[in-house]
Amino acid sequence: MTRRLPFTLTPLPAEPFGLWWHTYAVRLGVTRTELAHATGVPAGPPPGPGPEHAAAIAAATGLTDSQVAGMFASHRVCPPELVLRVWTPQPVSRFCPGCLSDGLSWRPAWALPLTFQCMVHHAPLAERCPACEQTPPSPATPIRTTQSPSSCPSCSHDLTTTAPQHTGLGDQITAAQKVITTALERMRDPAATAENREEAQDELTDLTLIAVHLSHGETAQTRGNARQMPTAAAWTAAVGLLVAPDPSLSRQDPLGPVVAGSFRRRLSRTIPASWHGSGPTLIARIARGREKNLTPIERIRYATTLPVTTPRPRRLTDPAQARAARLPDQLWPAWAIRLTDDDSYDGSVFRSAMAAALLLPHSDLPLPEITDLLPHQPDANGVAHQLRRLAATPAGDTALQILTELALAIDDAEIPIDYARRRHLVAHTKLIDKPTWTRLCRQAGLHKGRARRLDLAARYLYETLTGGNLATAPHSYRLPTGAPRIDYIEFCAAMPASLVTALIAHAENLLNAAGIDEPLSWQPPTEWVTVTSWPGADPDRTEPAPIHHAIREQWARGVHNHWAPTRDAAHALGISSHHLRYVLRRHPVTHAPYPAGRPKTLLAMTAEGGLGYRIDPHPDDPHRVYYIDPAWLREQYITWGRTLAHIASEIGCHSGSLRRFAEHHAIPRRSPGNGTCIHTDVVTGHPSHLPDPLRKALRGQRSRDRLDRFLVIIEHRSLGQAATTVHTTQPALTSQLHVLERACGGPLFHRRPVPQPLGPLTPLGEQLCQQAHDYLNQTSSG
Repeated sequence: MTRRLPFTLTPLPAEPFGLWWHTYAVRLGVTRTELAHATGVPAGPPPGPGPEHAAAIAAATGLTDSQVAGMFASHRVCPPELVLRVWTPQPVSRFCPGCLSDGLSWRPAWALPLTFQCMVHHAPLAERCPACEQTPPSPATPIRTTQSPSSCPSCSHDLTTTAPQHTGLGDQITAAQKVITTALERMRDPAATAENREEAQDELTDLTLIAVHLSHGETAQTRGNARQMPTAAAWTAAVGLLVAPDPSLSRQDPLGPVVAGSFRRRLSRTIPASWHGSGPTLIARIARGREKNLTPIERIRYATTLPVTTPRPRRLTDPAQARAARLPDQLWPAWAIRLTDDDSYDGSVFRSAMAAALLLPHSDLPLPEITDLLPHQPDANGVAHQLRRLAATPAGDTALQILTELALAIDDAEIPIDYARRRHLVAHTKLIDKPTWTRLCRQAGLHKGRARRLDLAARYLYETLTGGNLATAPHSYRLPTGAPRIDYIEFCAAMPASLVTALIAHAENLLNAAGIDEPLSWQPPTEWVTVTSWPGADPDRTEPAPIHHAIREQWARGVHNHWAPTRDAAHALGISSHHLRYVLRRHPVTHAPYPAGRPKTLLAMTAEGGLGYRIDPHPDDPHRVYYIDPAWLREQYITWGRTLAHIASEIGCHSGSLRRFAEHHAIPRRSPGNGTCIHTDVVTGHPSHLPDPLRKALRGQRSRDRLDRFLVIIEHRSLGQAATTVHTTQPALTSQLHVLERACGGPLFHRRPVPQPLGPLTPLGEQLCQQAHDYLNQTSSG
């Protein structure tokens, strides 16, 4: 059974167990190891007993189980072991000759290394007997002599005759003792608030660490030499260094040389092991002094990017945890553009990395644990790479300062959007279905398109509602692996204002239906940071008119392989494509590049002379209707062999719509490769403008290749020589020549007995040769 200790020491609110355990041992006049043995718990290495021993400690000390458990759960940090040793009464003691001469007894405070000045006689405490040079034992140590307490126990010399020490510090030593004594009183004052006691503890801890470093340096304190305690001069200098002006306002921090001696190598950790346990203010000063050797991650973590040192405030939880719950998956787009308006950065990767960077300021968590706090969990190495790239830019220091100030502003500001609730909403709600998409397109005067457009619209709504990254979105909204993002990018850029308005109204209805009273989208105001000259451009001040003009020019050029209108338009304007897409989202175009549509966009009509089609009311109107004569379409498609794509290009409608119109009016569909299609893309003009036999020769697939090889055969004596020139075989060339002769209706060469070369051209061959040179060469030169 654990025996009851003599008295109970009630812990102060939020007091950590390690500090209370130290104070309790001092009050009992024993060491912490002796206290552990008396309590019946293992002493062990620091920090000593753990939460599993709470019941035994409560029974021995007279506390309740909840009081002991509360100390183990306290968020306050216990001072490091080195500091607690300095705060422990020593077996030897300083003394004041004046107090002993006045008949006063030895004071227990003299045994504390924190006490070095008598505040009654305003003189430094003596440390050794002037006769034997020994340090007297502390009041708690039994004195083996029967002489007066004012006599030295070793040589019986009268200690009251000790001459006062002259340190040359004057009033500085008295002021330093006053600072330390005040901090001690504040730390143990039951009437003070927990915050005030915590500030006093931090101040006293910082003073102790500085004084120890000034007295012994790195070697002595890492060995735990607790008997060689700081001198009065060290304590006085420590107070002067701690209360020095803000180093951010001066050229050099006077504490720098003291900290520099703690590093064994240049590329050491940010805060040396011997300085662990320092208060937030001292940690900030140490980090600022090391700024030139810090990585961008550590510069943001310790807020050395700011003009003025900002210590980390004490909080119940790590600030990264609270911040992550309030942020979207990636940095807001306008802020990303203002950090770097550069297309060399992948937008989604960069913005995700910057969201992780916002969790760094004042956080003690390592980077992998910080990235795990975000829903999409970006790669920690990728985040570090993006920050290194950003810091290496000409305005890299400014960009890091913006990220730091924004993160610290988020801690105290109100964010009107609950992004975690938005993510939960989209995960359990179908954002848009096919009937709704059809209705919205019809209201906007657009054709709904294929199922792909519906999927892209759902992704647009996901981004609008959550501000999230599509690369890590839920499966139904995530961009398929390996699929080009250009489809989604160009879809968003090409959405007209009417469709954008309809989708935004639909998104707001989703929020209202879920009972969420929040703005649809939001981003922090730029006033949250003090920077006035930003690295990138301000997209909110970009005029949309030049962008609309540039994007329309790109659409007018038509579609070809790897075509990216937004990228090409941005390049022409001298801005990044991220910048251009952001402006298009806020200020969408009036008309879409793809055809507008209603159920009856293509209507039949009777030919009214001239063209077999008519557009009403105007070709530039998004609600235009096409009137087509079915007989005219039959003639163009069947008689003249034109493709539906070529006819649709002439009319200005969509080829799919024209194909459905032809099927509705019973125009038979040509089968592929039947040889009746005239490939008018190799010549200009209508097929009716081509003479025979050239028009017949251009029918069927690869007709242009056959004509080109026919012209090559003319220039050679035999088919074998021609085949060698065009890198094919003679049988293949003979087969192509036969196909061309069947299309033209007769032989093109006079045949000679094998193996004689081909004879001269027939009249039909001469006619085809002349027409090919006239029309095909003209087309090539034009």
